[in-house]
Amino acid sequence: MADFVPSPESGLAAKLAEARRMMATLDLPRPLAARLHRQFIAICDAVKAPGADEASVERRLAAFLAVLERGARGTTGEQQL
Repeated sequence: MADFVPSPESGLAAKLAEARRMMATLDLPRPLAARLHRQFIAICDAVKAPGADEASVERRLAAFLAVLERGARGTTGEQQL
């Protein structure tokens, strides 16, 4: 089985870079920031996993970006994530 390579049209690399930039700009409590970082690493690992499904990775990344957007608007709390 071939390794998953995101298609240039998917914009997956750009979305991952956007998520990383957003995480860097948020001023979050340390435990929450660490948890979000672990989630981001898990998404990055999923991209590289043998047999990875692009649609599944896109959904996970979209959900993660939505959480970061809520954090950027100041509505993120540890209990909500």
